Amino acid sequence: MTYITMKQIKENGKIYLEDELNIIYLTPSDPITYHMNKWQYKMLPSINQWYSDIEKQRILHKKQHSSHLSFTFPENQLLHSTWLEAIRNEGFQLGLLELYAIDSVTLKQFERNIQVDIEPVTSFNMEDYLSVYNEFSKPYGEAFVKESEERTREAILNQIDDVTRIVAYYLHKPVGILDIIVTDETVEIDGFGVLEDYRHKGIGTTMQSYVGHLAGSRPVILVADGDDTAKDMYIKQGYIFQSFQYQIVKEDAI
Repeated sequence: MTYITMKQIKENGKIYLEDELNIIYLTPSDPITYHMNKWQYKMLPSINQWYSDIEKQRILHKKQHSSHLSFTFPENQLLHSTWLEAIRNEGFQLGLLELYAIDSVTLKQFERNIQVDIEPVTSFNMEDYLSVYNEFSKPYGEAFVKESEERTREAILNQIDDVTRIVAYYLHKPVGILDIIVTDETVEIDGFGVLEDYRHKGIGTTMQSYVGHLAGSRPVILVADGDDTAKDMYIKQGYIFQSFQYQIVKEDAI
């Protein structure tokens, strides 16, 4: 398997500014979506520089009605105790992102449930996809559901992104969704979920097998939350850890 890094993961935000230290993502059309409005450090700044960046980000986010603050640290960069204390004192939540990859040949061999039908998402079955999508968006609040649904609906109807979306039907009921980003080097899985009442029925493995066949000879990659139980499932299935990245978010900061 070729060397995989976080740089191969699709970013949905719009780049406002990029320099040798960081990339600033600002997306005024989606102000409350954290990962589309953040600062991504290329190298670890000093803590004093970070304090200064907090104030700069606060000004930029206030202008576009974003109420959060968000920073992503360099790939594989450990944060020592002084950093962790500063993050905690400023009221940020610390999260860990982990990058995993699996050979497409392995993925093709995942068991498939013959009662599961998988269809690409079009304008004709878009509402089925969105019905599942919104169930996973609800914990983030009504405003996020509205913003993300509008963005996704527009992308599907106008075909304005490079994402292939699929919806899984179990006995003709939409119960699972998955987004696929295909590049020359990799195939990325994103937005993957199965409704809770329909888990452990082979729906997820059927969807992943579908991706494996689509990938051809390319490795399949995904990012998992380091604290999420789904990560353990991926490891058991044969996904191989590649790298990690810390991210921090402060909600209602503006």
